[in-house]
Amino acid sequence: MSRLVALACTSIMVVAAPALCDAQIPTIQIDSITAAPDASSGFKPDSRLGLTTSLVGDTSVRHVINKADCETIKKTESAHIRLTWSWTNFSLSLTPPRYGVKIAPPGAYCESTAMTESRADSGCIVIKSDQSFSSITPVGEFTDIDLNEVLGKTECASSEETDAKIYFIVSDPNTGIPNGATFTITIDTKAPSAPKINSIAAGNKNLKVAWEVIDEATTPFSRVYWSKITFPANAPSQATNRSELLTGASFQIAELENDQVYFVAVSSVDANDNESAAAEVVQASPVSVQDMWQYYKANGGASDGEFYGCGASPHHSQAPWALLVMLTICVGVIVRRRGTLLIIVLVVGSMSLPAARATAASPQTMSVDARFTNYEPMIDREFEATNGATPYADIMKEPALQWGASLDWRLWKGVGEFSAGLSIGYWSQKGKSRAYDGTASQDDTELVVVPITLDAVYRFTWLADKYDFPLVPYAKIGLAYGIWWAMDGTGEVSQWTGPDNKVYTGNGGVAGFHAVGGIRLLLDVFEPKAARGFDLEMGVNHSYVFIEVQRLALTNFGDAKALDLSDDLIVFGLAFDL
Repeated sequence: MSRLVALACTSIMVVAAPALCDAQIPTIQIDSITAAPDASSGFKPDSRLGLTTSLVGDTSVRHVINKADCETIKKTESAHIRLTWSWTNFSLSLTPPRYGVKIAPPGAYCESTAMTESRADSGCIVIKSDQSFSSITPVGEFTDIDLNEVLGKTECASSEETDAKIYFIVSDPNTGIPNGATFTITIDTKAPSAPKINSIAAGNKNLKVAWEVIDEATTPFSRVYWSKITFPANAPSQATNRSELLTGASFQIAELENDQVYFVAVSSVDANDNESAAAEVVQASPVSVQDMWQYYKANGGASDGEFYGCGASPHHSQAPWALLVMLTICVGVIVRRRGTLLIIVLVVGSMSLPAARATAASPQTMSVDARFTNYEPMIDREFEATNGATPYADIMKEPALQWGASLDWRLWKGVGEFSAGLSIGYWSQKGKSRAYDGTASQDDTELVVVPITLDAVYRFTWLADKYDFPLVPYAKIGLAYGIWWAMDGTGEVSQWTGPDNKVYTGNGGVAGFHAVGGIRLLLDVFEPKAARGFDLEMGVNHSYVFIEVQRLALTNFGDAKALDLSDDLIVFGLAFDL
């Protein structure tokens, strides 16, 4: 808009006196900052200097020279930058505007609207004085500046924060009145305080370091250094390895060698990328431990980590989601081999699907639920007749919450209703890996189980339909498949190397069956009006809370080489007929 006004003003000036056009208040912006053409080879200003467009008072773009920049500039013969800048709110004239550029290093002073400097002792450096813009449109002008002049007498080791200022002064050609804009360059050479290492714990091929940041408000980042050879605390960058910038107060160094001594240090990094020295260099050695899968195998566990019924086992480096891709294949195999009768029932039943009852505001075709239970796989059961080992109980200690959902489609309704459905759940439990002396290590180990079932469902709904009786008993029976994987202390799928040097990967799948008996409590009878509204607005015919008892038998139908994921469960949940 200001450009349109200026062009209109120019048109008036062709036929009228300049006084008819009011002078604009100048808005000066820095368009870009780059290395000047005469800058020393290899010199490049850091992004901290604010290389993109910035306006006076714009706090989103800061111009910063930190300690490392200061040292680089001082060592560079020609640390020159080019400032490309524009006057964005100007009055066009047949005469190009005139301008000046000045620098006030820390401790110096410049007059903000004068193109020259009247005080000889001000320390102000005049870069350009009473220069004419290269065109009548004062945009894209550039000025080269020596960053050593910006630093002035700054000592890079001074550990302080000061400001230098760059002044742009523009004289409106219509009025001759100079206007100025000042940009601040923050010179921050103050390193943050070094963090204090609280602990360093050894795990299997890893070390976990925890520390305390001294001033969290001004020091948002940390960095960890490590090496097989020692390095000075005041120069941690001499270490052979370092982490990325970290926002937390702990870090796990992975892919190390067990029993090898490593030297570790932690530094703090502030918002201007100034980095502290390390308070100290500590040393530690990773130790050999056994995670859940390794401990199971070392105690004589029979499972080899296979996907029973699928004939394939993904490589250990694949992520857990890759294991879930096996679900489609596995379910297909189970149904093909053991579910022929179920498929026949589904086809025949679908041919006799009745219409929804007349009293329903919306047709009822399916039922869904969300379910929760405490699950504890019977992994230790295989050792009862042999050495009495308890690898699961030793590491995992206790059950954990399993959550899931199920969905079934109604195929027939008479005295009750018959449905076919499926369910999927998720369960994980963490424990501590065990050192070879039997004590718990700092390494976490995790076991994850994803159970999937294909079900035939019968619900006795006659009393609820005819007399609004609130209790609906039901039963389910079906095939089940449990996908599982065990993870080591670094979050990777675990591996165990046997006496035969064969590598066994800690993931697999186990087939089986499950049987369920349960009862639903119909919530509609307590708030009939709300239930009708829920039906009309959302299509939810009925709402229930339920409790069921489930026998989950996941042993690959008695295969001694399968990981036993069986359990007897009491399940609670919330269900809806749709």
